[in-house]
Amino acid sequence: MTGEVYSERLGQVLLSQGIVTYEQLEHALREQAKKPYLRIGEILFTLGYLTFTQLEEQLEQQYRDMRLGQLLVRKGLLDSEQLEHAMVKHEETGLLLGHLVVKLGFCTLEQVSRVLEEQRILSGTRPLGTQR
Repeated sequence: MTGEVYSERLGQVLLSQGIVTYEQLEHALREQAKKPYLRIGEILFTLGYLTFTQLEEQLEQQYRDMRLGQLLVRKGLLDSEQLEHAMVKHEETGLLLGHLVVKLGFCTLEQVSRVLEEQRILSGTRPLGTQR
């Protein structure tokens, strides 16, 4: 993923979730034009528009969404055009990719749930709401 696409996606998701304002994102993008070696998340954090925890959570969720999309395509449950459409909707709304592919009718809830469980097992994480 190029830095420009990364900036657009992360910035748009942060904006759609109300974590940053349009003005803050524009300010960060102007700063990034001066320092293209920095990612937009780093700049938003440095400017004080984003906490480290918010940045970490968003990047982690973005990674999970990308992995989920890749797994759905690999399993033949989505094609690349459907994934791209869902990612555009994700950027616009900030909704989770799994919710969107079901809402858009690309996959069933059961299919997404199975792939999410597989993803959880592969990553070694516990389901939400469980304790050690």
